[in-house]
Amino acid sequence: MAAVPAPIKNVQIFAEDVSEEMRAFAIKTSQEAFQMTITKGKVFGTIASNVRTEFDKEYGMGWNCVVGKSFGTCLTHEIKSYMYFSVLPDIYVLIWKG
Repeated sequence: MAAVPAPIKNVQIFAEDVSEEMRAFAIKTSQEAFQMTITKGKVFGTIASNVRTEFDKEYGMGWNCVVGKSFGTCLTHEIKSYMYFSVLPDIYVLIWKG
């Protein structure tokens, strides 16, 4: 019998154009990145880089990621490759393939 995944807590999805599989991967990857121990540099930049790297490995090169508390964007993305969400209160993740 397959293991039942743990419920996803504190996740808010604001906008998305991804498959169910990609949505789950984005949430899992982001939650794992936020649990990393980061001792130097820019914390949000390091998290974004980690999420982007994992997406590049899983879904091919060309992914972009922004993590932060406040940012604006204007972008064009490929079909089925855009998600804007939060895994922690007041911290947001935007990922897309351009």
